[in-house]
Amino acid sequence: MSVTFELPESHRTHQEAVRQFCEEEVEPHVDAYEKEGTFPIEVVNRVAEAGFHGVQYSTDYDGLGLDYLSYAITIEEISRSWKLLAGTASIAGSLVGYPINEFGAEWQREEWLKKICSGTWIPALALTEPNAGSDAASLETTANRDGDEYVLDGQKVWTTNGSIADFLVVAARTGEGEDHNGVSLLGIPNPQSRDGITFVREIPCMEGDTAIETELRFDRVHIPAENVIGDRGRGFRYVMEGLDIGRIGTAAQGVGVAQAAFDASRQFADTREQFGQPIREFQGISFKLADMATEIEASRLLTYSAAAKRDRGARVTTEAAMAKTKATDVAMDVATEAVQIHGSRGYSKEYPVERHMRVAKGMQIYEGTNEINRLVIANRLYE
Repeated sequence: MSVTFELPESHRTHQEAVRQFCEEEVEPHVDAYEKEGTFPIEVVNRVAEAGFHGVQYSTDYDGLGLDYLSYAITIEEISRSWKLLAGTASIAGSLVGYPINEFGAEWQREEWLKKICSGTWIPALALTEPNAGSDAASLETTANRDGDEYVLDGQKVWTTNGSIADFLVVAARTGEGEDHNGVSLLGIPNPQSRDGITFVREIPCMEGDTAIETELRFDRVHIPAENVIGDRGRGFRYVMEGLDIGRIGTAAQGVGVAQAAFDASRQFADTREQFGQPIREFQGISFKLADMATEIEASRLLTYSAAAKRDRGARVTTEAAMAKTKATDVAMDVATEAVQIHGSRGYSKEYPVERHMRVAKGMQIYEGTNEINRLVIANRLYE
């Protein structure tokens, strides 16, 4: 299938390299890990070692030194093979990596970002709380100053990869103000060895047992004051800027998952015969495929456009929200139609489209629900 928007040659070369990597290093392992329900740490490490956890960050910090369009392309291609891996790469490149790169001290970039980009560390962001989901400004976790340290207390949920993370970024109130003011980001290396951090449980989720979503509790955890990322009390702003990048990443996940579901459907419709002909010959199927292809292309263009605008140095809050909302809604629609095209086979775990449908639902919820993203778009229409 041709793409109407022509990528620059350098980006096509990168896209081909990521696709080849995924075909050789990822796809042969997906079914086994999904069947076992275990987190694919070995495959995650290979993805990170290939540089895909730090695509847009400087080679000084072991990144690839590319741009945000390359980041979007990378996440899309990994998602076509296995969305789980793309989620981990996206967190490294956005919600965790971005605040450190843009606002952190140089020693934090040298120590923390370099280990994230090189794959030495798997990072996680502890942001969401039982009473603070979409309303992230209502965080209750606190970090009170005590000499040269902060003492961290609170609870977090839905911390992706939390229990296996080598590095946590925690959003907590440090007392500089109310609402979105007074929230700071604190980096915690080696959280498993820290006194006072309890990994309460893994939250069962629709994505399946390979996904790790952790509930955490912090009881008087002592963190060096120098571990605050950027300025105290500015953490909410940093998270919001990181979300712009994260939403581009989630949009790219949506495009990749939708493309994978479409590819499976197109192949199935060509080989599955009923009433003496391939089912693609039936208008009810061919129109589904046509709509799927059109919507995927629209989502891809929105995603690439948002990434390219960010590469020009502009804020992309509206564009990222548009891309995330469109691409993840399309992923859900395309995956649902893919299951329908496959019939009873689509309902079976023996075919990949049921997995695409499950992960697509999650993408409509995290990085801001699509309802919240529509609110972001609507609030900026008259600015």
